[in-house]
Amino acid sequence: MWSDECSAERGKGKKRAWVWGTPADKWKPSHVDVYRKGKDLRVMVWGMFWGDGQRSELYIMDRNFKSKKHSYSANSYIEVLDAMLPGNYNKDLYFMQDNAPIHTANKVKKWFEDNGIDTSDWPPYSPNLNPIEHAWKKLKEVVMEHFPKVWDVKGESEEELRKMEEALKQAWLIIPTSFFKSLIESMERRIEAVIAADGWHTKY
Repeated sequence: MWSDECSAERGKGKKRAWVWGTPADKWKPSHVDVYRKGKDLRVMVWGMFWGDGQRSELYIMDRNFKSKKHSYSANSYIEVLDAMLPGNYNKDLYFMQDNAPIHTANKVKKWFEDNGIDTSDWPPYSPNLNPIEHAWKKLKEVVMEHFPKVWDVKGESEEELRKMEEALKQAWLIIPTSFFKSLIESMERRIEAVIAADGWHTKY
């Protein structure tokens, strides 16, 4: 079961747009794609997929305001696990997570032990081995394609945040099952590429 979190920032993740013209056209408004400076609304999401392309719901993570930096903590992660794993996990599966501090905290390890869930060992600094990274890129493309009014507006109200969260959830469901299946099927090629690269970068 491939899992991870992703920070989705409104307005970010657009595909590169190409225009054609002469050198004199370079600074025409029609040839320039503007963007907002500074940080915009952000949502931390979590998801997983497994088997023959099955996926979990997209979970909107909550900050832990009791933590020192009001950030996402092991308690935030345990909330996700409580909500998402018991109904989807079975003994034929291994749960994959990377080595983020909130994943490796003692209370999280105890949660897995108490709930009888087998986790895989995961090498550090190995995003090219985790196929869910491609799912996050796809998610941002889909949300911009299907919910442009939500993704391009300004405003930082609670209502705007809720709309953004709902758009991300809906976009996750729009991604075809075949996409997740293809990511799972890519694992053998990923492993072979990592071995062949001998510690260097791969196309993944």
